[in-house]
Formats: sequence, C-alpha cells, structure tokens
Amino acid sequence: MEQRIEHDTMGEVAVPADKLWGAQTQRSFENFPIGEEKMPPDLIHAFGVLKEACAAANHRLGTLDTRRYQLIQSACQAIRAGELAEQFPLSVWQTGSGTQTNMNVNEVIAHLTAERGVALHPNDHVNASQAGETLLHPNDHVNLSQSSNDTFPSALHIAAVTALHTRLEPALTEMLLCLQRLETDNQTVVKTGRTHLQDATPIKFSQEISGWRSMIEKTMEMLRAALPGLKELALGGTAVGTGLNAPPGFDAAAAEEVARLTGLPFRPAPNKFHALSARDGLVFSHGALKALAADLMKLANDVRWL
Repeated sequence: MEQRIEHDTMGEVAVPADKLWGAQTQRSFENFPIGEEKMPPDLIHAFGVLKEACAAANHRLGTLDTRRYQLIQSACQAIRAGELAEQFPLSVWQTGSGTQTNMNVNEVIAHLTAERGVALHPNDHVNASQAGETLLHPNDHVNLSQSSNDTFPSALHIAAVTALHTRLEPALTEMLLCLQRLETDNQTVVKTGRTHLQDATPIKFSQEISGWRSMIEKTMEMLRAALPGLKELALGGTAVGTGLNAPPGFDAAAAEEVARLTGLPFRPAPNKFHALSARDGLVFSHGALKALAADLMKLANDVRWL
C-alpha cells in the first residue's frame, strides 16, 4: 500500500496515500482499534455544519481571509453531502474530549484543498510556491478560534437537535395523526378491557386508543422540553471556557452561522464553563427518548395482545 509521511509534534507517521486525514487521525486509528462502533454519520455531518459556521464567524470578525473561508466552506459542503464518508474511520472509543475526531475533520478539510490542487489567489498572503495543504492548516485555519473541548459538545448538540427536528418529530406527528384518526373511527366499538391478561370491564376501543395517543403527546412534550438546552452551543469557550484565543463576539457569530446553516434557532451557551464540562442537556433528552421507547413498547404489546 502506497503511503505518505505526515508530521505532528510527536514526529513522523505514515498515512495511506489515498486518505485525506493526517498524522493525528492516523495515530488514533492505530492506537485505538477498539470495537466496531465508528463515529456516526450524523455527528460528522454536524461537524461539517460547525466548521463552516466557525469559518464564517472568523471571516466576519476579520481573523480569516476570504479565500481560506471559501475553501473551508467548499470542503464542509462536501462533508455534509456525504461525499467523504470513508475519510472518517475513527472509533467512538478514543481519548479525551473527542480530540481525534475534531482533528480528523480538520485534517480532511485541509488535505482536501491540497488534493484538489487549489491554485492560490494573488491576494492570498502566502508564497505562490506553497501547496494547497499549507494554504489551509488543520489547526491554524480550520480549527481557528476553537478547541476540541467546545467543538465536540457543540457538534453533539447540533446532531441531536437536527435528528429530533428533521426525523423524529415528523415521524411522531404522523403517528399522532394516525392515532387521532383511529380514535375517531372507533368511537362505537366496544371490547373487553383487560388487566394482567384477564378480562375486566367493557371499554370502548377509542378509549384504549386515546391512551396511546396521550402517550405520544406526552413524550413529544418531554422532547420539546429538552430542546432549549440542546440548542445552546459551547462554541467560543475554547479549551476551558474562558474563550482564550477566540475573538470577542465569536460565540454569538458562530451560533448565528450554525442557525443559518441548519434553519434551527441555536444560540451561544450563556456559561461556557458549564457548556464544556457537563452533558446534562443530552442526558435530559436521552431520558425523554427512553420514555418514548417505553411507551412505544407498551403500545406495541397492547396491539400484539389484541
């Protein structure tokens, strides 16, 4: 297998020549061959949104030139389109706070520019002899004003909110409409009510269906209650929540750009120290999803016994 040599602060590392990732991704790939679970496509898609949003925010705030912003934007659009799925090979079992996946995305974006042989614009402040890889550096440009500590939790929130809004909520709405129709259609149907698998008292079938309908309504309320916390983004906190090395206003600008790209009302987390150190918003939403799963199992078993 043909290889190329990449460098990082630890030295040289051989990377397959046909891959767009760099040294840090390769080290993680070799050091953590654990399990079959890879970082899910929804999370990689969310990182595509996040990196484009951060580049747009840096461009607005004057810390990233137009050419580099456009290159990052183009690469992120390819990531979101699923064109580069094979370039994200890392296991969910890895060190730290998602650092390797954050760097995987940074390196792929930077190397994609080099692979495409991007010509330098005359106004770029780099030597015309430099390669495209130098034009976009994984840390200095793609990860500008960011840290793994604020990007990874933000990407988790973006992925979760997007899935809830675009997939789960429409499916539950369709199910709710179906149950409402069945409840209306079965107003005159009387059946035997049962408890502990024994006949009890008569009940209208529509009343039983109303219980199913209410389960879906209640869990939808729970899921909606979880969304405000998930729409808060840690971006702008950088490594420990202080915002060191991010320009003033970066958190608000980045959240605005994420909102623009997704069409969903993301906003900066008011306390970055909390946003970096706690995952309570995800835990809360996970509880709502468990409640939904339990209700759906109960509904399915009711139908099975019928």
